[in-house]
Amino acid sequence: MTTAPKTLFNRLKYIGPSVIVTGSVVGSGSIVMTPLLGAAAGFVLLWWLLLSMWSKPIIQAEISRYIVVTRKTFLEAFSDMPGFKTTINGKTTSWLVWFMFIGVIPSVAGMGGLAGAVAEAGNTMLPSISVEMWVVACCLFTWLILYWGSYQSLENILLAMVLLFSFITIVIAFSMQTTEYEVSISQISQGLTFNFPTEFLPLALAVFGFTGISYGEIMAYTYWCLEKGYAQDTNSIEETKAWIKTMQTDVWVTVFFITIGTLPFFFLGAGVLHYVPELQESLANNSFWDVDVIGALQNMFSLVLGGWAKWLFVILAFFVLFSTLLSGTAAFTRTIADYLISTGLILEQKETRSYLIKLIAFFIPFFSGVFYFILPNPITLLIIAGIWAAMGLPIVNIGALYLISKLDKDLQPKQSTKTILWLTLMLQITMALLIIYDMTVGF
Repeated sequence: MTTAPKTLFNRLKYIGPSVIVTGSVVGSGSIVMTPLLGAAAGFVLLWWLLLSMWSKPIIQAEISRYIVVTRKTFLEAFSDMPGFKTTINGKTTSWLVWFMFIGVIPSVAGMGGLAGAVAEAGNTMLPSISVEMWVVACCLFTWLILYWGSYQSLENILLAMVLLFSFITIVIAFSMQTTEYEVSISQISQGLTFNFPTEFLPLALAVFGFTGISYGEIMAYTYWCLEKGYAQDTNSIEETKAWIKTMQTDVWVTVFFITIGTLPFFFLGAGVLHYVPELQESLANNSFWDVDVIGALQNMFSLVLGGWAKWLFVILAFFVLFSTLLSGTAAFTRTIADYLISTGLILEQKETRSYLIKLIAFFIPFFSGVFYFILPNPITLLIIAGIWAAMGLPIVNIGALYLISKLDKDLQPKQSTKTILWLTLMLQITMALLIIYDMTVGF
């Protein structure tokens, strides 16, 4: 058994799950959806982006608290939720688990959008290879990495990508301040006035679902915590508290990386793309799905750094979006395997879980590619997945509130933390109702 680190410096040595989750978040959310929101609305919705990035990690931390203490998987924990339950092959499962299982379909559709965005970046670099061939190649390469790799190799690959991405985005943010597109204090102040133009609601809701930690990443994070070793089998409350602090430190690292990897792209969208006439025509009347993603977003770099920088953006976009595809697929291999086992659809034996993980590592890229070929529009697929992700957040929040209430009082969070969870729940329920209204009646 590994002893939990007791100091902040030693806890920083144990970070890892945050790196994998960041690799999943910074792609589609940061480099695609975030600048489109800035391009459409300008700086007005800066507060909305900050809310999206900073309101959800507390749910991530509190769900993970329960996982660290009980050493259950995410779905095993949610199977204990009250309400209607099913029992198959001796496995009792709550209705919430089945509801989240349905969410695999729009989520995999979003992965198809990611594969398409990666392919468009690849086609820009090498036009001789068609977008369709790039989709096939990316999906195949994703499967091979996950089939032959391990948790440690995945962490190392994504760590390199996240560090490179973070460094480049910081450089670009500072470079922007030396050009005519310099972001002013008044523009930032405008973005913190809590205005919400309803004409941007569909895109804003998708951004909320895809930027920061979505409920899919919250779920995936718990599996990476288990594989990293945060959930140790110990009878010492103090030792368990030390592992909880280690996990919380890791969560704050996630917040840091996501913030520095997302804000510069919003500023580029609001400060640069918002004033590109051609893009504004595409964004008119909420026609977000008509946007040539890579072609439009190249302007963010070329207008700030010069014409040469469009190639920097294409290369960066390719690797960042691919890291998201890789990380997201890796998360699916764990969650879907757990769905099949926790619901009783597949009986678990000694090697069942590891076998399913390798098998699912093939099927997720395969069906992601299928979704793209059925609907070859990355933005549409990403918005579908993002809206579903936003609707799923209240469920995970309710789960967090219920599960932590079942822990020993010494291991429960402070009352202030519970209050924040209730406030975020009210926000998320409001958003879910807005989504339903927009889809049925329309604004």
